Amino acid sequence: MLFSVGGTAFEFVRKLEVRSTGELLMLARRRYRGGLGGPVVVKRLSNPATFVERRRLIEEVELTFRLNHPGIAKVHHLKLYRGAPHLVMEYVEGRSLDTVLNLAAMRRQPMSPAFAAYVAAEVAEALHHAHVLTDDLNRPLHIVHRDVSPRNIRVGVHGEVKLTNFTAAMSSLTGREVTSRPLVKGDIAYASPEALRRVAVDARSDLFSLGLVLLEVLAGRHPLMVADTEPVPPLTNADGTEAPPLESQGPTWMPVNEVAARMVRLAPQDVELLATGVPAELVVLVIRALRQDPAQRFSSGAEMAGALRAWLRAHAPGYGRHEAAEELAQAAAAATSRRNQAELLEGGLHPAELTAEEAAVALEPEEPAREPVAEARTSERPAEQPPPGEPEDSEP
Repeated sequence: MLFSVGGTAFEFVRKLEVRSTGELLMLARRRYRGGLGGPVVVKRLSNPATFVERRRLIEEVELTFRLNHPGIAKVHHLKLYRGAPHLVMEYVEGRSLDTVLNLAAMRRQPMSPAFAAYVAAEVAEALHHAHVLTDDLNRPLHIVHRDVSPRNIRVGVHGEVKLTNFTAAMSSLTGREVTSRPLVKGDIAYASPEALRRVAVDARSDLFSLGLVLLEVLAGRHPLMVADTEPVPPLTNADGTEAPPLESQGPTWMPVNEVAARMVRLAPQDVELLATGVPAELVVLVIRALRQDPAQRFSSGAEMAGALRAWLRAHAPGYGRHEAAEELAQAAAAATSRRNQAELLEGGLHPAELTAEEAAVALEPEEPAREPVAEARTSERPAEQPPPGEPEDSEP
């Protein structure tokens, strides 16, 4: 058993992921006095070292408790266990969008435009709920997620879409500490130009990130996967001076400032080149979401969702949860078939000592830590499973 909250015990099932920030995600199940309950995700956070950091953590958790939307994974409890804070969160049975992209790469065919538009519309509506949320006195909280990326979007087995992980979120909660270091929160490959330039961000920053996600699902590639034919100028501030070195919360496959310099120069022609074969009307929506100037983007998540829903009504009427679940199942089956064929032709892609279950881990609902975005999207390397019982309580 991990710990108890009230009359509910939480039993460890297995480790899901160790993130670059030091966070450990575990699958657990609830046990009541009358029997077993459903599964949950338990996230062990890095233990705050100072009073200010502890206060910030409490504020972040308070923020997640306020979010109540069908497209946002719920946070149920905060528990201090063995000196480290643990979040108990809703478990979304299904796959992360990152794994969906890997499945599409394995079968060598992107997901359909309808699937991409449906998922992006669902996330846009969830973001809108967060963006317009108010406090108890009806004052806007000005929430910005800051980590909208494929890893933090899950597609459930029934086609439902959930946005997760608001722990990097920014808001106007009273007393929140402002980070003075040039640290980019979240996955830098999906950060907006204003976040990379360390200037003020608002809800439209999240819509830029969602535009990158939409483009990657449509095209099967992220803009950073396209090689630059010309040298990339250094990242500059608004006044034209060279920007100081940036820091990123997670690992990157190229210098952080080089990633940033490429992203702040992303132009409509780059989108059009990457989105060859994508319906023109959708490309127009992606270009709008990815404008460098926030004033030229969608004004809200609701507006972006409305534009995507309008495209769906015109070009894929009736596409929704059922169709998304069916398409995802077909993608998984096709990826499995292609992997099996490759193993027969090449004498096996996996070491002989791996079991069939371990070799198929990339096709399971839970996935290992996300590869850097510039890695070619192929089958994921099997994740090592922890031994039965409770995980070690040391920081990873």
